[in-house]
Amino acid sequence: MTYAEAVARLQSLRGGEHAGMRQGLERIEGLLDALGRPEQRYRLIQVGGTNGKGSVSAMLAAILKSAGHRVGLYTSPHLVSFRERIRVDGQPIAEDGVVDGVDALGTLIARFDATTFEATTALALDHFAREAVDVAVLEVGLGGRLDATTVGTPEVAVIARIDLDHQAVLGATLEAIAAEKAAIIRGGVAVSAAQAPEAERVIVARAAAAGVPLLLEGRDLSVSVERRGPDGQRLACAGPEWSLAGLELAMPGSFQPSNALLAVTAAREVGAGDAAIRDGLARAWWPGRFQVLHRASGFLVLDGAHNPAGARALAVSLRDVFGETRVTFVLGILADKDAAGIIAALAPLADQLVLVAPSSSRATAPEALRALVPAAVSVEIARSPAEALALAARIATTSIICVAGSLFLIGDVLRHLAGSDDPCSLEKGAESARLSF
Repeated sequence: MTYAEAVARLQSLRGGEHAGMRQGLERIEGLLDALGRPEQRYRLIQVGGTNGKGSVSAMLAAILKSAGHRVGLYTSPHLVSFRERIRVDGQPIAEDGVVDGVDALGTLIARFDATTFEATTALALDHFAREAVDVAVLEVGLGGRLDATTVGTPEVAVIARIDLDHQAVLGATLEAIAAEKAAIIRGGVAVSAAQAPEAERVIVARAAAAGVPLLLEGRDLSVSVERRGPDGQRLACAGPEWSLAGLELAMPGSFQPSNALLAVTAAREVGAGDAAIRDGLARAWWPGRFQVLHRASGFLVLDGAHNPAGARALAVSLRDVFGETRVTFVLGILADKDAAGIIAALAPLADQLVLVAPSSSRATAPEALRALVPAAVSVEIARSPAEALALAARIATTSIICVAGSLFLIGDVLRHLAGSDDPCSLEKGAESARLSF
């Protein structure tokens, strides 16, 4: 079996919407039993929430690596290469590792009727055991209560900001979604971002019912920004009986201080010292989330912003970093997302919009998006992400071009800019070095 064949086999296992995610734990538990319970051979940290959980996971993994741990990191979706989903000490799984993992799963996939996400999760957990990691950081795929990453007992459960998303699966209200996501609190210590009151009540109640200590931003934890610019920011974080100032973070998004606070707190809970926290946070990188690239005539910003909350956070970051400068947006959105809400959040900043379909079967046609754009905003339609980027550069009357609306679109653009499908780096500066625009 070749690497391409192994990935194709995994990606053919749909079994449900959202890239093969299907609620329920019986299939992942069966897979792990058959594999010898690999997740019991290392410590677990699980990271959930709606927006920011990938950033928290990447920062936390970088800090733990700096603390001398051998760290597994499992995230989804990938941007450019499937290999990005499974990393050890920041390095993506080798092609041979994917092939070996699919071989190890063998007939188990069919026996348990596993989905793409479940089979990939089992592959990742088994790979981490083979690689003898000390600790694995697992980003929740969808929800939490019935997500395939909800295995074993985590030493720390982290919950990033919760907002409305995937309502058809997780529930129509913030309370219902929070209940699904808070269910990852089941042992160890819990750490949560500041939440809307209705979500906070659910998280506090869940932690109390599970007998798990909870550290909550705004009550027990705090973060402040000492400096922010296009190339990053300096933060001060504090918790019960501890504080750290002058923390450098290469990610400038206005939503990242809260994520950094969660990562720092979780790292402290598993024994990381101040020097490791400083070093790891300074090295941490998470592409496609308010990623700023320098252009000859300004900046290119890449941000997934695939739901209204993410789009609102992007708008705040653009204002905080670039002031009142107007923006030329390249926008592509999937059909199961709230396109109207995303456009409403970004349109007030838009000088022009270039609409395009991301490379996904679930992409919304650009012509359908056009009807949602206010009449005052100039709109162009492109036939491909590469054409959209070139068109935006040609027509832009501002110094800021921003690509947003879908991580699939961000992946398309990163692949185009790099001229390859090599995995994205998680090292500060390395990503920008391989891109040109």
